[in-house]
Amino acid sequence: MDPNISKLLDEIPEKSPRSKLEVHADVIAALRQKRRTYREIAEFFREHLAITVAPSTIHDFVRVRRRRGKRNAVTSSESNRMFPRPATATLPTDDDAQRKIAAVKRRTPAKQPRPLFTYEEDEPLTLRRKPDSDKVD
Repeated sequence: MDPNISKLLDEIPEKSPRSKLEVHADVIAALRQKRRTYREIAEFFREHLAITVAPSTIHDFVRVRRRRGKRNAVTSSESNRMFPRPATATLPTDDDAQRKIAAVKRRTPAKQPRPLFTYEEDEPLTLRRKPDSDKVD
């Protein structure tokens, strides 16, 4: 990079975090690891840190930082470690999806069932009692 541009970038001050929870990310992560609900975390913040925050705000904060590739105050690997995905949430991989698509393409189409009724224009509708093995549709 050009030294002049690098110098200009160094002179630009960093913005403060957009979320009041950003500085408490480690506290939230520790409470979530102790299996505390978002409501319990909100109560903890109100009682011990004098911060009023809605449980849904904490949920959104955790969800945004859990996303892969998102780089806020912590790196992606740190974020995944601090806010791990629940063990039950397993996402299918591209290979799984490709295998399922290939399996659907290999399936043979189901035979069309023979109609139960026969229709001829000049005759009434009649129920077919036995399947016609010699007739081709």
